Amino acid sequence: MSPGKTLRVEGRVLLDLRAKIEELERELTKNQEELRKAKEELKQIHHKLSGREKSLVKISEKFSAAKKNLDSVSENKLNTDIELTRLKPKLEELKTKLSKANDNINNLKSELRFTTEKANEMKQTIKFKEKALENSKSDLEKRKKEIDNLTEITKLNHKETGELIYKIKSLEAKLSEIRSTPKVLERIKETMAHKGFLTDRELDDIIKEFN
Repeated sequence: MSPGKTLRVEGRVLLDLRAKIEELERELTKNQEELRKAKEELKQIHHKLSGREKSLVKISEKFSAAKKNLDSVSENKLNTDIELTRLKPKLEELKTKLSKANDNINNLKSELRFTTEKANEMKQTIKFKEKALENSKSDLEKRKKEIDNLTEITKLNHKETGELIYKIKSLEAKLSEIRSTPKVLERIKETMAHKGFLTDRELDDIIKEFN
């Protein structure tokens, strides 16, 4: 190959090589720009991911707290279910007692109505008896006055009876002195039969008459 031809070939190769180098430089620049953009996007993504990570941490903390609350609620519900299961027989028993208590209350209400009616009847009876008692008191006062009068009369009669007993005893004493005189006794009997009584003076007169 001649030197001129060789130079032309090498020049063309160099031109091709330069063109490739320029193309590679353009691609490199393009790639660097894309890399820069990618880094920027990666930085933004990293920033977003960092924010999301913080959000995820908060969400995780909230989830953990919620889970604890849920566990606590579940435990409380379980305890409540256990307590309800335990209290259910007592509740049934209380319902039964309440039903019986209501029945007793109804019975007591009925008895109360009956008792109230009886009480009203008794009040009317008491009023009637009080009125009768007032009348009886009035009658009793009248009877008491009558009894007082009779008592006074009895006292007077008792006094008179005492006097009569004394006179009789006196007469018996005098009669014992003149018992042996039939005529005196006969006169005394006649006087007693005629008048029903005999005074001391009449007795003295009869004795004097036969002495």
